[in-house]
Amino acid sequence: WSGKWALVSPFAMLHSVWSLIPAFRGYGQQDAQEFLCELLDKVQQELESEGTKHRILIPFSQRKLTKQVLKVVNTIFHGQLLSQVTCLTCNYKSNTVEPFWDLSLEFPERYHCLQKGTATQQKECTLTEMLAKFTETEALEGRIYACDQCNSKRRKSSPKPIVLTEAQKQLMIYRLPQVLRLHLKRFRWSGRNHREKIGVHVNFDQVLNMEPYCFRDSSSALDKESFIYDLSAVVMHHGKGFGSGHYTAYCYNTEGGFWVHCNDSKLNVCSVEEVCKTQAYILFYTQRTVQSKVGLVTGTQTESQVPSRNTDKNRKLTFP
Repeated sequence: WSGKWALVSPFAMLHSVWSLIPAFRGYGQQDAQEFLCELLDKVQQELESEGTKHRILIPFSQRKLTKQVLKVVNTIFHGQLLSQVTCLTCNYKSNTVEPFWDLSLEFPERYHCLQKGTATQQKECTLTEMLAKFTETEALEGRIYACDQCNSKRRKSSPKPIVLTEAQKQLMIYRLPQVLRLHLKRFRWSGRNHREKIGVHVNFDQVLNMEPYCFRDSSSALDKESFIYDLSAVVMHHGKGFGSGHYTAYCYNTEGGFWVHCNDSKLNVCSVEEVCKTQAYILFYTQRTVQSKVGLVTGTQTESQVPSRNTDKNRKLTFP
């Protein structure tokens, strides 16, 4: 990646994964999203464990920095979701904040009702449509919600039953992460009790504005630039089914300013047009303000001034 080596063999890492996560032993097809979640979880656990064991040996002056290093996974990927339930009787809103490390996005309902082989004939889906679906308001079925406001005058010892009302629920982003990981749920359970792939192309942009999907009160206090994300990597699944196929990745090299297609030991420079035509499975977006701090994107750039990231298609990487 730095240009010093042609490739790096993951052999040692692979065997460590087999030891730590038995479910991923062997060379059978596994899910990239599940693997990434497990891997990051194990990395975070080991970092925190090592920090606890050796805390007494760390000089006091370095403990703050060490704490930041040990929580690097959370620092990069951790965000917060606001789950808001609204009582339809009194309009009282109950808010709960919960953490997230990635967002798993459902395809619109029209893609779940398709017969096998017809998905590719449908109009392409958009990433913004999937994000809108994730944050849309949904009605809770029946009178099942115990509203705190409606039951506020009722004593706990009262023999009167708890008042249940109709309600609606909405998820919104409360705190944005530095790196936003979006998992497109391409695999669905079929009637034959196995997972089929939704092969529809999802149209995604290089620049993503997350403001429409954030909780209004929290978003109003943030700098507008904090909502802007730049595409930094795409994981693609090749194949038709869950239990077969092949994964490759498209990664943006910030030092060289070009996109690279990583396919096992083969690395090829590619154009951004090729990246955006892929059948994405996992998308990585990096917060614009984070990039500005490390000099990847200047703070004065607007969306229209973002480098196009276009390069000569299929130019192979050569290393000394």
